[in-house]
Amino acid sequence: MSTHKHHWETVDPYDGGLHICKKCKLSSQGERLATPCPISDAEHRAVAWLGQAGLYGTRLEAVRNGEQSITPVSFALLFELASNQVLSQLNEGRHRG
Repeated sequence: MSTHKHHWETVDPYDGGLHICKKCKLSSQGERLATPCPISDAEHRAVAWLGQAGLYGTRLEAVRNGEQSITPVSFALLFELASNQVLSQLNEGRHRG
């Protein structure tokens, strides 16, 4: 069971307020629901998704490619992966020339 917390935003402050979770889009009138959110913070902030066959721009793209297990990739991790790839290619070019 998920233990992720909702990221509530109040969009209408009247009559107890209308609250909408920015992650899963669940809405609640009056009191904010105490139920867990199905989406983790990492999934919500993901800029890419990493699967067995490679990196995908969206979760849907990964699923359409038949990926069974995907991991959310943050901006920091994506930058690190790209930097490592560039350094690897630069080092490979030095050894050839």
